Amino acid sequence: MAKIKLVCFDLDDTLIREVHSVMLPCILNGKEKEHSLIQEQEEKGVIDYISADYLRAELLLGFEESKIAQYFLEIAKPLKNIKSVVEALHKQSIKCIVITVGPKQVAKVVCDIWGFDGFYGSDYEVVEGVFTGKILKYIRAEQKVACLQEFCKINNINPEECIAVGDGSTDIPVFKYCGKSIAINSSPKIRKSAIYSIDTDHLTDILKYIL
Repeated sequence: MAKIKLVCFDLDDTLIREVHSVMLPCILNGKEKEHSLIQEQEEKGVIDYISADYLRAELLLGFEESKIAQYFLEIAKPLKNIKSVVEALHKQSIKCIVITVGPKQVAKVVCDIWGFDGFYGSDYEVVEGVFTGKILKYIRAEQKVACLQEFCKINNINPEECIAVGDGSTDIPVFKYCGKSIAINSSPKIRKSAIYSIDTDHLTDILKYIL
């Protein structure tokens, strides 16, 4: 069995719940009602998740990027013990990264708060510290794997030395790429795609599958 060198985490519904990475800046920009309407359309199948995210991006027009870090912990609902897990993995020389379809600006804040080694996310355009309402590069499920491969290449890490932790359909390609996978707080369909599965409020519960 290969020694684990990297754990790759999804963000929405994996590390943070209820308030997703694109929803958080929408709330801070006073667009919670508009976000809810888009969410409703997506849930009814009127639009797909990608189209929904482009509409959500428009709600960020004029929002200051710096406010994400300033108010993140006041609004986000993270799982317990995220920092403890990152520190435990670091003690074993295991790197930790976040890859999300959500805004990379939110992923960066998560990385800074809890000490992750890297982050990837969709590139929401920011000019002079302010969101323009546009997405320059969108990270789909397939691009998540490409992001992981980029990090692995830079750090000389092989697929069998990686563990993926996620909850949704966009994580399935990452599950397939990595040597191990953990579905956390996910649906039965997603659990079938992972080697391990767990329902928990405490992220430390995943450590038994890693260390």
